[in-house]
Amino acid sequence: MDGRDFKLGTSKKVYAAHAFPLPGHAVGLTLQDVTERAMAAEVLRRQALHDGLTGLPNRTLLNDRLRQALQHAEVSGEPVALLMMDLDQFKEVNDALGHDHGDRLLIEMSRRLQGVLRDVDTIARLGGDEFAVLMTFGASEQGAIGVAQRIREALERPFRLGGISVQTSASIGIALAPQHGTDAETLAQRADVAMYTAKRGGGGIAMYAPEHDQSSIRRLALLGELRRAIDDDELVLHYQPVVDLRTGEVRSAEALVRWQHPEFGLMPPGEFIELAEVSGTIHALTRWVLEHAVRQAQSWAGAGLDLSVAVNLSVRNLYDPDLVPWLSDLLTTTGLAADRLQLEITESELMDDPLLAMEVLGRIKALGSTTSIDDFGTGYSSLAYLKNLPIDQLKIDRSFVGTMARDESDLTIVRSTIDLSHNLGLLVVAEGVEDRTALGMLADLGCDRAQGYVVSRPVPADDLERWLRDPAARGDLQTQLRSSLAADDLPPSSVTR
Repeated sequence: MDGRDFKLGTSKKVYAAHAFPLPGHAVGLTLQDVTERAMAAEVLRRQALHDGLTGLPNRTLLNDRLRQALQHAEVSGEPVALLMMDLDQFKEVNDALGHDHGDRLLIEMSRRLQGVLRDVDTIARLGGDEFAVLMTFGASEQGAIGVAQRIREALERPFRLGGISVQTSASIGIALAPQHGTDAETLAQRADVAMYTAKRGGGGIAMYAPEHDQSSIRRLALLGELRRAIDDDELVLHYQPVVDLRTGEVRSAEALVRWQHPEFGLMPPGEFIELAEVSGTIHALTRWVLEHAVRQAQSWAGAGLDLSVAVNLSVRNLYDPDLVPWLSDLLTTTGLAADRLQLEITESELMDDPLLAMEVLGRIKALGSTTSIDDFGTGYSSLAYLKNLPIDQLKIDRSFVGTMARDESDLTIVRSTIDLSHNLGLLVVAEGVEDRTALGMLADLGCDRAQGYVVSRPVPADDLERWLRDPAARGDLQTQLRSSLAADDLPPSSVTR
């Protein structure tokens, strides 16, 4: 009975008993109070298996419970579901409000999750803003999706952090055993793949599918290469001209980034911009684009071309407190007039945090640069915010422009947007204009400017400069515009007000 620990009665004291032989077939017994040592060991065990900030199980304990659940499922045939989730915009909360507020958000989130999940479910914090839920009861595909929906609904309510209202959401990936994997490592990896699919697709919830794997492997490789690509100048800018619908003249161009990848060739932004956003590389990428676009605009000015340049911002750039001061220094260093630079942000991203957008866009306008809402019509802008936003221009999304000649609803949206913008004192640009009919309709509706393939595809800077200097090479845009405005070139009654 050497070294046995036990409790006496109902006492919370812990003793170690040591028995030893005595002469005459007697036994000696000593008791040692080891309560403090036992409590310290329990604390260490808990620290090893639980997250220090939220008190939730950590990755080690989750993996242990997941392995036990899979072993039981192999015998019982009951399904197991693993949900991986990642907070959206958590990095921006840390950057804008500080890590103390970020920690408080994680604590409040963990409490909210515990309030909507069942006692039989395991909710774990894996690190940073990553959480996981293990379901061992009712873990069907429908049941797992239902839990994911409840989680997202719970997170839709704003969090109050020291008098500040913060709203966030989560991207959730789901993997089921046995159909998606029968061991803990495979199931966790596939739930993680599904989570990034949910984040990329914008739907918030995704069930694992085998076709996601190859895409995920490539994305992981690209993620590791993107920072090096920025440092090594593997990125290039193409410029798409914007035409004035009244004169046919080109006075601005939008800078669009491409990645000249050594293996995959020239990659469009859709393949790597989101990677930059989720990895935090977006700040370095945006500054690279801004610096090269501004220097190019100054080069055009020096060559006698009256051409401003537009650059897209990510919503994550709004959380960069050094962006506007850095931009001011860039304009001063290059000598570019501030009004030759326009900053654009999409409507949907703007509405993620309209008050912050209002502040940052106001600071940009104070520099003398112009501002624009891109992809207008695809988000849910409040008119109260719209009328107060420090913006100069709206860009109508291509999804409406491309179909307005055959869809009366889209035509109504385009016409209404033009009228609304003009009433607010804003210029209107139509994106995705691909034919002369659309060009003529837009001009008749009073749209100010247009960009799209009917004018020019995005091209390298040198090609754009040659195109601008040679009317024959661009087919005399003024003549083309006048021709497109001919009445017989338009569908009957297509632009009646």
